[in-house]
Parts: sequence; structure tokens; C-alpha cells
Amino acid sequence: MKSFLIAIIIILTAWAVNFFQDDLFSASAVSGRQQDMLVKAGDECLQIADKATAHIIPTLEFQRLELAGRKSNVIKRCMEDRSYYQSPAWLKYAEPIARQRASVQHISEDEALENLRREDMLIFEPRRNQPLFWQYIKKPASQ
Repeated sequence: MKSFLIAIIIILTAWAVNFFQDDLFSASAVSGRQQDMLVKAGDECLQIADKATAHIIPTLEFQRLELAGRKSNVIKRCMEDRSYYQSPAWLKYAEPIARQRASVQHISEDEALENLRREDMLIFEPRRNQPLFWQYIKKPASQ
């Protein structure tokens, strides 16, 4: 009877580990194929953004800000065309960091969040203690 209970516990433990392994053992709950697709889409969108802003040569500070804004807008639109959108988990993660940066740098929280967004939207591979900026959401086809 004792060995039967131990066998049941081992089987249930093995099932639980198998069932929850994505959440327990990976840096993100993103499968390998989805991760490859995200990296490929990100690389394509970075190339498109570079080509779209190649003609802009900033010399003044506002021109550098305009270049960064245009580039991030091109990347955002390109990723949306490929069904990748800002992750709600990333936003929840980023808001306290933006609040802290805003107080340290004496800027608005919105500006701090936008700066953080522009940094993290260029990261296409999972990091250990940070959710990915991009989340794949398949939108239904418009008719």
C-alpha cells in the first residue's frame, strides 16, 4: 500500500512538471517556434526602420529625437502588421521602473515610459527577469 501511494505521488509530480514546465523552467512562456518568428519579424522590422530613416541625418537635439520617434513608429507599425503588439505584462513591469526613472531624471512619467518602450521594443529574445515587450496576438481577418 505504501509503495502504491509513493508511485501515485511520483506520477502526479511528473505530470505536474510536464504540464507546468513552460512556466517553471523557461525565461518566458514563449515556445521555440514563436520565439524564432519573433526574432525574424524583429530583424525585418529593424531593417525596414533603418531604411525608412536612412535619409535623416540629425545635427541638432530635436532632430535626434525626431529620428528616434520615427524609427520607433516604423518598428511599431511593422510589428503590428505581423500581429505583434505591446504585451500587457511588459506594461505592468515597466510602469514602476518608469516612475522611478521619472523622479530621478526629473521628467514626466509618460516620457520615462516612452523612453523605456523605445529601449525594450528592440529586444526580441527573452531575458531572465523581464517580460518581452512584444506579444503575438492573431487578429481576426477584416471583412
